[in-house]
Amino acid sequence: MPITRSLFLALPLCLTATALFAPFHWIAATAAPDRNTPDTARSATGPDVEVKCVDESTLKLKLLDEKLELVTKYGLLQIAVGDVRRIEFAHRCPPDVAEKIALAISKLGHADFQAREQATAELKSHRERAYPFLLKTLKHDDPEVSRRADEALRYIQAKVPTQLLETRDNDVVYTEESKFTGKLTAQNLRVLTGMFGEQSLKLADLRSLKSGVGVSADEFATAIAAPATLATYQQQFGKEFVFAVTGHSPTNGQQAIVWGTDVYTLDSSLAAATVHAGLAKPGESVAVRVRIVQSPPQYTASLRNGVNSNAYGNFASGGFEFVKR
Repeated sequence: MPITRSLFLALPLCLTATALFAPFHWIAATAAPDRNTPDTARSATGPDVEVKCVDESTLKLKLLDEKLELVTKYGLLQIAVGDVRRIEFAHRCPPDVAEKIALAISKLGHADFQAREQATAELKSHRERAYPFLLKTLKHDDPEVSRRADEALRYIQAKVPTQLLETRDNDVVYTEESKFTGKLTAQNLRVLTGMFGEQSLKLADLRSLKSGVGVSADEFATAIAAPATLATYQQQFGKEFVFAVTGHSPTNGQQAIVWGTDVYTLDSSLAAATVHAGLAKPGESVAVRVRIVQSPPQYTASLRNGVNSNAYGNFASGGFEFVKR
């Protein structure tokens, strides 16, 4: 099917760049499909995720890798992709871009004025990519180099939203019960896209990833606003609902009340349970699928992701759990 002009303009930058300027953002994972190879779209069983790119565009994809390798200070850790709830990616700069930035910085103290001017202009053009390099250059011994680095930094700060200038040295991987900090060994993620099939997505182009938690792309768009609790859904055992919820943020030290772990009482704060389950950070808006279930004999207490849940006995009205597909 031909891509119309309106559809082309609507595609996120980190996807359209592949079709036109590969391998800037994407690398085709395969050449022409082999007729004897099963259709990837039919055979893929990886989790659905939403990724945010460094250009602030978002994509909904299916992860095809089975495991992620994370180098931590305690050694190499292998994490099953199906257990991943969220990843906050470290700042990565493509090698060719990093080389250009380093060359431009080396010319900030050049004897020729025009060379210094051109180097400063080039660093400004690299925007958030150059930002962490310029921060380190501020302490340069040469006052001219330091001054020009400061000039480029101020320009970038005025042009780029603050959240895009947040730099992170390590990758942070969240599972339902744990948080791991280190460096992912992979340079790319194997993903399945609805329009372009199987692709390889560069980590250098990613800002964050979060699990779709069993919610399809269409359901993300149609999710209903979450109630404070699911108390009105009592006795609706087996039914599933998709809610748009914002992770609870404590105010003046106040915590919303949650009872249970993995299975929560219906009168628990849905926003706080979402953070407790590792599906959202405080203040982060996500779509989640929940299932109403029979109450267990005992709801267990736990501390997860900064949220304390409480223990409780049988709650006759029922409970809820997050559905992860």
